[in-house]
Amino acid sequence: MAPSATMTETTMHQLSNVKLATKEVPPAVEAAPTDSSSWAQDVHFLGDKDGKVKLRSPPSFHNVEDTRTYMKQHLAAAFRVFAKQGFDEGVAGHISLRDPENPEHFWINPLSTHFSQIRVSDLVLVSENGEVLPGGAQSAINGPAFAIHSAIHRARPDLNAACHAHSVYGKAFSCFGRPIEMLYQDALRFYNDLAVYPRYGGTVLTAEEGERIAKALGPTCRSVILQNHGMITCGRTVDEAAFLFIALDRCCHAQMLANAATCPGFEKKYIAKEEAEFTHKKSGNSNKMWLAFQPYYDQVVAEDPRVLE
Repeated sequence: MAPSATMTETTMHQLSNVKLATKEVPPAVEAAPTDSSSWAQDVHFLGDKDGKVKLRSPPSFHNVEDTRTYMKQHLAAAFRVFAKQGFDEGVAGHISLRDPENPEHFWINPLSTHFSQIRVSDLVLVSENGEVLPGGAQSAINGPAFAIHSAIHRARPDLNAACHAHSVYGKAFSCFGRPIEMLYQDALRFYNDLAVYPRYGGTVLTAEEGERIAKALGPTCRSVILQNHGMITCGRTVDEAAFLFIALDRCCHAQMLANAATCPGFEKKYIAKEEAEFTHKKSGNSNKMWLAFQPYYDQVVAEDPRVLE
């Protein structure tokens, strides 16, 4: 059952400004709240003249237990969404989510459980040293997953979630070792917000390789293309990170279609800087990305409510 929540028009970006009954949420997972006008501007919705028509926004909670439950429910649902998108492939692929009480720990999927079968109770809590902790499922995790995600969580305290999967179009486009081009509106979600790791270091088995990937992501980007490998997307919420992964995979597909169609008389037209910057701010902000994931969340929960167990 979902935790009780007070729905607000303020954005908490994976539990920003949450007050606990006994202690505060650690600063690493807090984010400055925005007022209702900022939320409305970020997602640019329209309502009635009296302000009674509301758009759902991230909930806020009064204790860490409900906070954690909400986060884990959305993490488990993200795996189900990835399965429906065809992002599953054997034991490859992982999504991590920082714990709201102990930000050096994170939740991740168990090794060798299909994305379509993952439930909240299957999620594993991992320490900063890669040890499976009490409180979550007592299951083994993917070693390369820990190397990648632990490095990202250490390097980027502003990001609480990271997604990596071997999607078909992400893999195909990664072989070019370059970012997507700003050719169409949806690509602008990644304008000046997409890095490239310009090498292939083999299966990520060492902390050093994970740290190189985190360094390539840089201090501001949310997504990175791993040359000859695939891609990683991150966010303040798992909802944001997951939707960005879906969007980037589709952008990689569209980019390759555009490249294949290019010929004399069909040259590519690039979007100008001013329009790109404006559209990135309006269409790629964290609030909009959280909202964009909610229909996917609704779909998988409606199909199988056991994902929340």
